Amino acid sequence: MSKKPQIVRFSNDESATPKATLPVMLKEIESLAEAELERLLNTMLDSADDKLFDMADKSNEVYFFNAMRIVRIKRKGLVNTFKQEFRNNFSSHLLTNDLENHDDNIESLELDNIALVQKDDLEEDLALDAMTNKARSANATPLRHMATRLDTICTTVTVDGSNNPLDPRAICQAFKVSSKLLDLDIESLLVVYKLFDRFVMNQLEELYNDVNREFAEKGILPDLHKLKPRKKSTEYRRRRTDNIDSDESYGHAETGAELERSDIREEVFNTLQSLLSEKKVSYPQQQPSINTEQLVSALTNLQHDQGFASQDLNTPQQIKTVIGGLLPSTGGQVNGGTIGNVNDDVIDIITLLFDVMLEDRNLHPDIKAEISRLQIPMLKVGLVDRSFFSERSHPARQLLNELAKLGIGWNPSAAETRDPLLNKVTQVVERVINEFKSDIALFDQLLQELEQFKESDQRRASILEKRMREAEEGKARSESAKRTVNSEVARICHGRVIAEPVKHILKEAWTNVLFLEQLKPGGDESYNKALKVAEFLVWSVQPKSTEESRAKLKKVMSSLIKNLKVGMDKISFNPYRASQLLAELEDCHRAILSLPIPSESPEVEANEQYEPAELDVPVVHEKVTEQVLTELALPVESSDVSSDAADSGSNEASKLAEDDPVYGQIDGLQAGVWVELEQQDGTSLRCKLAAFIASVNKYIFVNRTGMKVAEFNRSSLADAMKQGVVSILDDVALFDRALESVITNLRAMKEA
Repeated sequence: MSKKPQIVRFSNDESATPKATLPVMLKEIESLAEAELERLLNTMLDSADDKLFDMADKSNEVYFFNAMRIVRIKRKGLVNTFKQEFRNNFSSHLLTNDLENHDDNIESLELDNIALVQKDDLEEDLALDAMTNKARSANATPLRHMATRLDTICTTVTVDGSNNPLDPRAICQAFKVSSKLLDLDIESLLVVYKLFDRFVMNQLEELYNDVNREFAEKGILPDLHKLKPRKKSTEYRRRRTDNIDSDESYGHAETGAELERSDIREEVFNTLQSLLSEKKVSYPQQQPSINTEQLVSALTNLQHDQGFASQDLNTPQQIKTVIGGLLPSTGGQVNGGTIGNVNDDVIDIITLLFDVMLEDRNLHPDIKAEISRLQIPMLKVGLVDRSFFSERSHPARQLLNELAKLGIGWNPSAAETRDPLLNKVTQVVERVINEFKSDIALFDQLLQELEQFKESDQRRASILEKRMREAEEGKARSESAKRTVNSEVARICHGRVIAEPVKHILKEAWTNVLFLEQLKPGGDESYNKALKVAEFLVWSVQPKSTEESRAKLKKVMSSLIKNLKVGMDKISFNPYRASQLLAELEDCHRAILSLPIPSESPEVEANEQYEPAELDVPVVHEKVTEQVLTELALPVESSDVSSDAADSGSNEASKLAEDDPVYGQIDGLQAGVWVELEQQDGTSLRCKLAAFIASVNKYIFVNRTGMKVAEFNRSSLADAMKQGVVSILDDVALFDRALESVITNLRAMKEA
């Protein structure tokens, strides 16, 4: 679920209230939960008052006294806001699946409203995450029952841990929103959070039991609590054919709808078997001498045997030879005749899948090395549970995919200590090797741990990404403002005579005034006024050919000087230098007013009649040139391309045709896509697209930790992709890609 904005919702905010209404039963559950949470929250607030008083008394810190006073004053508002947020969440979670706006298209990454994430925000988020994880772990069973029952009632949404309105995460988020009312310093807020954890989050078991009991009494899966969740390791859905091992310790009888589902799940495996059949010897149906249980036991011994490396088990024949050594009764002959055709096929299929996975260019070799160690454990999974091949949600299959996805952006570290991500991957692999026998529940546990690690890892990276995007957006706005100012100054000065005082005022002060006003949010009016001052400034030093223009100059001189002083004060310009420049400007004005009016064509402005040499004034004048405009311009950084990772292009325009297919690839890129960059030293760097800043046509790439490593404009990125300097990585589930590839290759071989 996406984070909710840190705003307080009020009951009269119609936009926050879904148009649809909850069913009566859910309204009753909502009321029951709300009442219990309100009771727990009030207990917590009573304790918070005492705790903050004690801390203030012992430490003599003023902010603890202030926090205690604020909690007392705003207590009622906090409780009401918490209840309102809880009700809003309850409705929005259960009435629509469209709870998140996952608009990941890079064009939508506008950062005007993103605030800089401070250390306090990180501490707050970590405290909330700790509460959530602890409460989820302590109440795993009642939470699962509750989600199952809610899912049964709700017809428009699929309810799971991510959108259960009674999940600890949802309750913590409601409190986070309501606690914004207190506006406490981080030390006091963390004290309040600890008390919320102790008096609310640690007491959720009773609430969850009450909710489940209420559901059961109303006839919603009343016997759910009596059913032990089936472990995947016992769900061996097999067809009852002669060539499948009939050992009942590795299977169970299936009837009716369950058997029909089993057949569907067998479809993928049967397809693989059929494609394999034409390329291998099929042994006559007979009772195998080695059953599945014995085979799995032998593989467990192999799994723990450190004498075999992954490269020793590259082919089905290598694996069967090793197994034959562990099963003396086979006489070293391990094939369909000794272990059964189905088990023989499983060995072949798993080997083919790992061959494809370990050749995948999207994985770093170090991550591949760790995943390769899982071949024997995954072979055991395939032997005991054929749904491994067909169910995307199978925990062992998900674990493989998550390990690969987590490692897609991994880069070797130059530090002496190993990277935490690689350490975590290694730790997970070690646990599978050391602990997995035949109970697939281990993979569920490891998946949860991996998910917690990923959340923590991504949270820290997202903070850096957020700061980087904000900095880049600010930089882009700055560069855009500079270009605007430079363009306007060039327009004002074009074809004019520029006196030295004016040139210095524009260069040293007024371009910065214009830049500052241009950057201000909603500062159009003040910017236009500053621009008008610049126009009068340049006009004021043009020779005046009529009495009317002289009169106008006399009228605006004092106002112009006053406005220039105000603008210089805004940018804290050196007062002494300001007085010097303005005095020189006044001298220039007096010199212009002292010039005689031309006798011919008095209606034509003097800047078209006088050449600088003819102006007998104490200040040097010159007609504006490109060099002068360059001197006046604010420095603007090139936005073409800048990359710390690769020699990724030049400032020259791309030579590729606009209809080149590579531009279609670029325009289809979305934030979060991973790429590999070839560096000048021949090594490669993995990074992901964090943002596209449209105002400066810039693609920003970051590494896994959220640090910026490269940037491209559209044309330079097209060139880099065309030259192979940048290549897009595929983060689609590793096992799914491998399975598709194996089936495709086997079909091609069959048709050949």
